[in-house]
Amino acid sequence: MRRFQWMASICVLALIGTLSSISFAAYHHMGEGDSAKFLEVYPEREGSKLDSCALCHTGGKRMQGGKEVSLGSCQWCHYKYGYDATGNIEETLNNYAKDFRNAGRDADALRAIAKLDSDGDGYKNDAEIAALRYPGDAADTPERVAAPYRIFTRREFERLPAKYRHSQCLLMNTHKSGDFYAKYHGIVLGDLLEGLMLESATGIQVIAADGWSQYHPLFPDADPLLYHVFGDYPQAVYYYEEEADAAKNPGIGWCDYSAACCAHLKPYRPIHNPRGLKLLLAFKRGGEYLNPGVLNEQNKLDGEGPFRVIPPQKNPGPPDQGSTSGYQNVIWPFDNDADHNAGFSSRTVTMIKVEPLPEGTTDIDTLEAGWEYVDANKVIVYGAIDPHGTLVEKADALLKDTTGLSTSDFRCSFLKHAFLAQLRLARFYIVHRRYAAALIYVEKRLMGETDGCIAGAQSDPREKDWITNCETQKQIYWALNEIKVLLNVGLKYGPFEVAEVK
Repeated sequence: MRRFQWMASICVLALIGTLSSISFAAYHHMGEGDSAKFLEVYPEREGSKLDSCALCHTGGKRMQGGKEVSLGSCQWCHYKYGYDATGNIEETLNNYAKDFRNAGRDADALRAIAKLDSDGDGYKNDAEIAALRYPGDAADTPERVAAPYRIFTRREFERLPAKYRHSQCLLMNTHKSGDFYAKYHGIVLGDLLEGLMLESATGIQVIAADGWSQYHPLFPDADPLLYHVFGDYPQAVYYYEEEADAAKNPGIGWCDYSAACCAHLKPYRPIHNPRGLKLLLAFKRGGEYLNPGVLNEQNKLDGEGPFRVIPPQKNPGPPDQGSTSGYQNVIWPFDNDADHNAGFSSRTVTMIKVEPLPEGTTDIDTLEAGWEYVDANKVIVYGAIDPHGTLVEKADALLKDTTGLSTSDFRCSFLKHAFLAQLRLARFYIVHRRYAAALIYVEKRLMGETDGCIAGAQSDPREKDWITNCETQKQIYWALNEIKVLLNVGLKYGPFEVAEVK
């Protein structure tokens, strides 16, 4: 992983499949022993989102460049505690971590606090852990389900039909640093989302691996700072002056004209892009893959890949001098009202959230899950999208996990076979988008037989429950609950056309 380029040697990573279809990387510091204690008590949670710093450490916010920026647990801990460990680690601990510390900070301490509700959300710690929810985060409860999602790889994008791929040569006009012309290649965001979105969708949040996010409305907006998803952007002309050329006027010039697409352009003549200018999810620049983003020693992002969102200028204009330059007596001095589109171009994009989230769903953990996608050249689209793919993945994962259970977890071996038969029928209806029928099997016939350890906060299964191992029952119940919530999303917003983007 590339969370901290210069600290790679002290990180231990494990990529292990979990009950959830979204996989997480376990992230620990060498010499840190608390994670081993947690896995001693909850070995089935190895490799899950709970097997990470976020189990005990919170994120936080700080001011950066005049803007409040959210930091994930790792960045927040390094910011408050410091790489030299001179800060106050107490400021990064959540209430679950504090209960663990106060109870003795060992495996027995974890067992002792299992029946507490550390975050005060109404669920005991062990119930949240069984449901793959953070016991120290009141916003992460078993009832709320991660929104529908779809994961794409760069390789998948490259294999799409030509009509989805797009290239455009344009000016990237910055506010402070050097301006540049470039030719980016990628996928038109509107084309990608058109076959996925629910009718309730209103806009998207593009989220970078370091937590930076940028909002884009779906359609053109009068606000000059809002760059839309659907529709063309106005054609621009090629603004070239030798005075502005950083290569020919070192020290004073501020624009990089070295892109190959500039070679045949004529000053003050239109730049011809055959398919026009679009909001682009780019993965190549000048024919080369984008350099993956990394966090530098100042905890800031370097690089722009594997994906970068490219918004063309809404109000095309020339590359103006940087705001911090001492040379403003030039042909294009800094203009605060100019269209500085580069400042709204999100780098190292790992997630695209389609808003608003469907009822009953919640965000995936954007600040903890992003860096894995950088390494794997992936991007996840989630939120107000067709839940079908997520439902099939979750049904498959639950079938696999249930098949692997011991018959001793069930009241008798026959009930294991009966449970699997009902689950296979539910999956059949899910695959064929018959969500009402699938919901009957999931909610009435399966959840109704696995809720004894959930209903009324009981600690023992009821006589009628098919699964008699309480810990196993809780895990299966909450996995079924995720499918139930997503089926209701499908029923409320469907029927859906099958998306052409595969």
